[in-house]
Amino acid sequence: MDLKELKGAVKKIVHNSGAKLVGVGSRERLKEAPPSGNMDYCLPGAQSCIIFAYPNPIEALESYFSKKERMSLKKVLHDSYTNAWKAAQNIAELIEKNTEYTTFPVIPNLKYRKEDKKAFSNVFKADIAYPDFSLRYGAVAAGLGHIGWSGNLVTKEYGGSLFLGGVLTTAPLEPDPMAEENYCNKCKICIKACTSGYPSMDEEENTQEVIIGGQKEIYSKRGTYTKCGISCAGLAGLSEDGTWTIWSPNHICLKKISSEDWQDLKVRQKIIVEILNNPSENIQKVNKELLKSFALAAKRENMALLSLEQREFPRCGNCAFICVSSPSKRAELYKMLTSSGKVYIDDEGKEYVKKIDENGNEITYYPPTLEEYFSKKK
Repeated sequence: MDLKELKGAVKKIVHNSGAKLVGVGSRERLKEAPPSGNMDYCLPGAQSCIIFAYPNPIEALESYFSKKERMSLKKVLHDSYTNAWKAAQNIAELIEKNTEYTTFPVIPNLKYRKEDKKAFSNVFKADIAYPDFSLRYGAVAAGLGHIGWSGNLVTKEYGGSLFLGGVLTTAPLEPDPMAEENYCNKCKICIKACTSGYPSMDEEENTQEVIIGGQKEIYSKRGTYTKCGISCAGLAGLSEDGTWTIWSPNHICLKKISSEDWQDLKVRQKIIVEILNNPSENIQKVNKELLKSFALAAKRENMALLSLEQREFPRCGNCAFICVSSPSKRAELYKMLTSSGKVYIDDEGKEYVKKIDENGNEITYYPPTLEEYFSKKK
């Protein structure tokens, strides 16, 4: 099997897995990238990265941001990571059975470098986390898009509302053309939709240059990683104006806590204790279940190995989810979010939503649980 035939066969596997975008990047394009763009860390001598993307359906996003339900997006997340990992393994098998080249299937999420003691090993102390290989950097090198203001990959076809998978190989596959244009228009709805305050609205990140294919990728300045982690986990998340939450019953606004306070480890630990020990016993129970879920995920180190029932996602991830390709649709989703109300927990541990409807009346309703959602789908 020659390299041209091999590349075609690889892309066929990707498309059959349900991915909508796939590209091939080269070692040369990543030579000036930060350390997590170094393919040798995972596969010494790697020459190519094969990166593919699974976009989020608009209907699932509308249900999620309006707080109608979050189970359809949870299923999308589960299928995307599962399919990405299966596709990566199938690509690796294809290459290694039919050629002399070796491969490294990239774990789609939750695998971080161990030697960095400040990394993901302790989400409450972490300042930053580095993956074994950055799929976002690889995606830029493979021509899928560029890094947007949120720090996520932004593509022409689907914006940044997608999940990535990938494979590294020593096969010197012909790279696809890089995207000529950065399709992030800096609308900054991604930052507005974030309740953590982790990314900056106006400041550019300057801790290290991200240069891929000779082009500098510009994105927002990051705060302390734990702010993002706590919000993404659903442990807390209230808007600055106090009118809406992420899918979390813990109504604490992390955005109001200054970066200076959060960088003080003693202050940070005190705030985290307050978050976890909410006066409500029902919220404390939710927090404990969330921590168990994330402990399991961290132990597995591979999002694709979790069953649908084991996943607690999604409760946030707003910065990526809301970044669809259409600017007008982004604005529509943001309007849904800001009028979606707040999540609460009742005495039986079930989540419900309180919001003000279009007539100015307060309404209360219970979104479907995982079991209820899929029983209705049958």
